[in-house]
Amino acid sequence: MTVVWIDCSAGASGDMLLGAFLDAGADLAAVNAAVAAVDASLSIAVEPTSRHRLAATKVSVLVNGEVHREHGHHHGPSRAWRDVRALVSAAGLDEAVRERALDVFWRLARAEATAHGVDPDDVHFHEVGALDAIADIVGVAAAVHSLGLSRIVVSPVVLGGGPQVRGSHGGIPVPGPAVLSVLSEAGAPVSGGTAPYEMTTPTGAALLASLSSEYGALPPMRISRTGVGAGGRDPVEIPNVLRVVIGSAEVAESNDLVYETNVDDLDPRVWPQVLARLLDAGASDAWLTPILMKKGRPAYTLSVLTRPAHASAVRQAVFGETSAIGLREVRVVKHAAAREFRTVSVDGQRIAVKIASYDGRVVNVQPEYDDVAAAAEALGRPVKAVLAAAVAASNDLWR
Repeated sequence: MTVVWIDCSAGASGDMLLGAFLDAGADLAAVNAAVAAVDASLSIAVEPTSRHRLAATKVSVLVNGEVHREHGHHHGPSRAWRDVRALVSAAGLDEAVRERALDVFWRLARAEATAHGVDPDDVHFHEVGALDAIADIVGVAAAVHSLGLSRIVVSPVVLGGGPQVRGSHGGIPVPGPAVLSVLSEAGAPVSGGTAPYEMTTPTGAALLASLSSEYGALPPMRISRTGVGAGGRDPVEIPNVLRVVIGSAEVAESNDLVYETNVDDLDPRVWPQVLARLLDAGASDAWLTPILMKKGRPAYTLSVLTRPAHASAVRQAVFGETSAIGLREVRVVKHAAAREFRTVSVDGQRIAVKIASYDGRVVNVQPEYDDVAAAAEALGRPVKAVLAAAVAASNDLWR
């Protein structure tokens, strides 16, 4: 199983991600073909550079052969989400590339809609809707597809801080509302960092949210290649680079823990909150099994699966939220299928679909229930009908 770690310790932007994937061996010809399919005037150029004497790859977007980006700023007229959707949908792209690009823009549209209090279809992309940003998003989607990546782990995302930046509507606080909204929705861990400026752009945040299978530190792997993408700045505080590390994951990781305890004296109405609290504490999963204890007393066995990094918080949650006074600990070997997300459309409603792969073969395709329920509410249709439509729309993802 191929595993990728994205190091966002200096933030993330579309050109940094694209530069890193190209530096790691993504097919530049495939990237340019995808970008040109959206707009024939667009192309991507790469050149070697350095940040704090670290070698890196810098990406430039060309429009009719001329550089269109200067110092990481995007230029060009605003574009409505419906226009971007039509543009990408009509392009001659591989379906996986198209779905990834649409997913990224849909995340941006939802974030901008939340920030400005408007309907997503009425959102206009000012800072991210220009041709160079479209090239970044489609280019990253094509680069990831060309590398055949199956599991992508994203580090905690550094956002930056400092004074406001100027946007098309005036001053924007740092971190920007769209960045916070995108990463909040994705459940991504974030920090401010030490540099007094914007380190993660809305485009970078949306790409990370779309790409990530999970978040965390560098996972166990055998490294095969790395890539370093340069940002537009070269500040004194930190090397302005984003790194990708690609390798093969171990088939099994043996450092997971299972905690168990038998509970016979807790009000059953409390259990939903207990399970939610355990997941908030970092548990990978938590569940109840009905049992019959001594003297015929009905009870539950509470089981919690967790990584060692979250073990202390999980133990505290068990003792704090239940009547348990003891825990059993078992070390287990966990075999996990790689997960990735695509999106399908049901009558104009976007629904995320989780795809699980093992040994390079797709083993499960399942629409996300929360998205199905939201789509059913928006369409005024039964959940079961929308679920059936989403399952049917997901059939092409079995491959």
